[in-house]
Amino acid sequence: MRIGVVTINPELTSSQRILAAGRERGHEVHLLSLLNFSVSTGDPGLLHSGESLPPMDAAILRLGTQLPGLAVAVGKTLESLGVTLLDPVSALELARDKFETLRVLNSAGLPTPKTELVRDLDQLEAAVDRVGGVPVVIKPLHGAQGQGTILAESTAGAVSMMQSVLFQSREFLIQQYIPCAGEDIRVVVVDGEVVAAMRRKAPAGDFRSNLARGGSARVEEVTPELGELAVQATQALGLRSSGVDLLPSTDGPVLLEINGSPGLGGIEKVTGSDVASRWIMSLENRCTEAN
Repeated sequence: MRIGVVTINPELTSSQRILAAGRERGHEVHLLSLLNFSVSTGDPGLLHSGESLPPMDAAILRLGTQLPGLAVAVGKTLESLGVTLLDPVSALELARDKFETLRVLNSAGLPTPKTELVRDLDQLEAAVDRVGGVPVVIKPLHGAQGQGTILAESTAGAVSMMQSVLFQSREFLIQQYIPCAGEDIRVVVVDGEVVAAMRRKAPAGDFRSNLARGGSARVEEVTPELGELAVQATQALGLRSSGVDLLPSTDGPVLLEINGSPGLGGIEKVTGSDVASRWIMSLENRCTEAN
């Protein structure tokens, strides 16, 4: 197959791992920099570096925090051309929206933290109370690797932080804090199966466990309860592959976020699992089913 990988940076570990895994399975893989795309309402619909994109059998769309509008336009155009995607663009868009993700998961009866999206300055203090009071987590509506996420220890501090964010015309979530000793669990799901899992721990003085922020990690043995919850969450969002983040609370695991384009560097290094090859195998199966 000819596989395209749409990525903000072809040099990233995840991009290089997909390239290697695809080639190992005998495919022609092209790393396509998102920055070099042009999308047109006419014909041809897609240009890359000023030239028509060659026909692709399948593609992986890495939808991150940068240029999401362009990435979505590229993905939807690929879908309209009949290119098989690892995950539908609509599901990737849903997973990118932290609030809508939690709303869908909660509607499906899955455990999530109390979360509120608020814009009214007069409602900030009341919003803190509605999600359970301080400490409270404040995080951007869209983001990755814990960037912009803050833990507010007092109501006055939370209101001040939220006001500052609103004055910058940015949207944020206010979320119930789940005590978890600075740990969370990342579970990677592919086609209804758990393929890797790790437990991450925040560095000293921080509550965010992201590896990109200095957190540490070890292999996590997935219980049937944890695995089923990760699979259910993935399916609720319409994804075939995902990175599911859960908090190990005293009342059982709580879903925090679902990443439709999880990074591979950390999870593969910690667990030794070949997630990239599982993605390629998933694409192979999808193309076979389509034919």
